[in-house]
Amino acid sequence: TGNILAAAEHTVAMALSLSRQIPLADKSLCAGEWRRTAFVGVEINGKRLGLIGLGRIASLVAERVQAFGMEVVAYDPYVGKDYTNNLGVELVDLDELLETADYISVHVPATDQTRNMIGEAQLSRCKAGVRLINCARGGIINEDALLVALESGQVAGAALDVFAVEPPVGSA
Repeated sequence: TGNILAAAEHTVAMALSLSRQIPLADKSLCAGEWRRTAFVGVEINGKRLGLIGLGRIASLVAERVQAFGMEVVAYDPYVGKDYTNNLGVELVDLDELLETADYISVHVPATDQTRNMIGEAQLSRCKAGVRLINCARGGIINEDALLVALESGQVAGAALDVFAVEPPVGSA
């Protein structure tokens, strides 16, 4: 349990970095470019974060992003409404989360039930321009389907620090 707070803070940092396009802006600046307007990004205030899984880490993420003005919904078949109400989080089914969240963050273990849990069908159901975060386990988001969704613009961005194969091979 020693890294629970660190993992929650890392998830929030990934959401902020993704919103403000910090890695792309840094890469551009290091290449000698000065394209400030290209990397303005988006605010997270007023956006909806969907948490897939609502364990200890995701609960801490929910508390922190609410301070930024985000609305938080969660899908977790193992928690009850009393728990989510105490966190100020609305419990929804997975389809509603996919269809309404501006950001989706994954917080489930890698099991047979969660492997490729977010694939082509789920990504196509997402709100256009959704941003995905996975700091949990690799293989939960199907990386091939994610690439297609990123290239089409269905997914505006993804912040992943876990991969199906680690270290990632052939990843851009």
